[in-house]
Amino acid sequence: MAVKKSSPARSSVAQVRADRESMRRKEALAVLACLDCFQDVPPGELSRLLAMSTFRAFPAGATLLGQQKQDRFLFIMLQGSLFLRLRDKDSRDVLMGALSRGDCFGEGPLFGDFFRRMSALTQTDCHLLQIPIAELRDALSSMPMLAAALRRVYKQRMVDCTLARVPLLSQLFPMERLALSGLLEPMHIARGTPIIRQGEPASALYLVENGQVMVEQDGVTIATLGEGDFFGEMALLTSKPHRANVRALTPTDVLALPGAEFYRLIEERPELEAQLRQVIEARLSNSEKVSNDEERKHQVELAVTKGLLRGTHLLVRTPELCPPDCRICEQACADRHGRARLSLNGAKIDQFDVVDTCRQCSVGAECVEVCPDDAFERTENGVLIITDACTGCGKCIEACPYDAVASVPLPHQRPQRGPLVTMLRAASDRLRRSPMIPLEPARPTHRADKCDLCPGYNDLTCVSRCPTGSLRLVPVEEVFPL
Repeated sequence: MAVKKSSPARSSVAQVRADRESMRRKEALAVLACLDCFQDVPPGELSRLLAMSTFRAFPAGATLLGQQKQDRFLFIMLQGSLFLRLRDKDSRDVLMGALSRGDCFGEGPLFGDFFRRMSALTQTDCHLLQIPIAELRDALSSMPMLAAALRRVYKQRMVDCTLARVPLLSQLFPMERLALSGLLEPMHIARGTPIIRQGEPASALYLVENGQVMVEQDGVTIATLGEGDFFGEMALLTSKPHRANVRALTPTDVLALPGAEFYRLIEERPELEAQLRQVIEARLSNSEKVSNDEERKHQVELAVTKGLLRGTHLLVRTPELCPPDCRICEQACADRHGRARLSLNGAKIDQFDVVDTCRQCSVGAECVEVCPDDAFERTENGVLIITDACTGCGKCIEACPYDAVASVPLPHQRPQRGPLVTMLRAASDRLRRSPMIPLEPARPTHRADKCDLCPGYNDLTCVSRCPTGSLRLVPVEEVFPL
């Protein structure tokens, strides 16, 4: 059988394409080597990064972040410009900066869940390298210099984003925030540790970068604060001692702006002081309401002790809409998952019954901290789930402060035998000499189980089966605006 020979024209075209691809990769590698953030990364690691990359071209006006499918990639700019934006706590768009040749973005999911409210919009036609986050994450352990470089970018962007998320500072120009970020002192605070104490003099303004803190006045919890919030401003502006204790509710990262720099900032930007005084008035009003309202005081304390503010959403029902003794939602959960992962009559907050179930703690989840098998994973939607890596050790069950995790038997376990069969089997086992060392490792008989918000399904069965619309998954702010 004759073998067809490639025509010279086809070979020439293929060679031209290969040469062009080789040239583009050489140019891309040269760009990577010239980036400030990658200057300490050896060529071998940069070459591996490039091997994972795909060249992409986007027209002006394209959205590169803010859509789930595109949040799975790290992007490196080769040509063009784009604007990076963030939504602050008041849901306003804040300009983070203009990125151009040599900048990278999208690194957030490599190290956390911090950038889910960011968006990138191309201003001109852009050429980029696109690297899959999942593939890069798997390779980073063998690319230590690249991992360190990307983490430095991530940490700096975390600081920038913290400043941008604070409504007070989001009005600053990007270069002003960048200059301010160099003055901030990072602090990591362990769970339960005081950050400021009532009666002590002020020394700094504190910005919550990651985690949650609780505010206590005269032994009463009056508020909780999370990422993008700030505290300590009242004592600085009034030159009086702190009016409340602030302590870490979870492991917390804060950024401290020294008092001297704070005073210089408000002297240069008087409008910031005016806004701060409005914040102070609102906080004093809230503090007074809590102190004088026993029901409100009880609800705040309940929110903290029950962990209602640990996640971003809550399962709630409106009891007035429920038929008497209706448990359809609990039964629906049991039908799908083998047991009910929620229970009604959890915490009464105004017109809501906050259902007892997993809080989906967005930061500092105790179950994750103690798991020796890394069996917890956060999905792209931010849901904390238990994976098949669970060995049933039970440490997460003991660690969860809200009794939201249970131990359940694995479905492949054999059913229990009758007493006669069990007795005969035990006698038979005694007659056989048991080896000193097990021939194979013991298989887990149980695993941890909690509400994972029905992963793998296109609905929440408890909500879908509710006949009256009483049960809903709602943002925390709808239940408990603080």
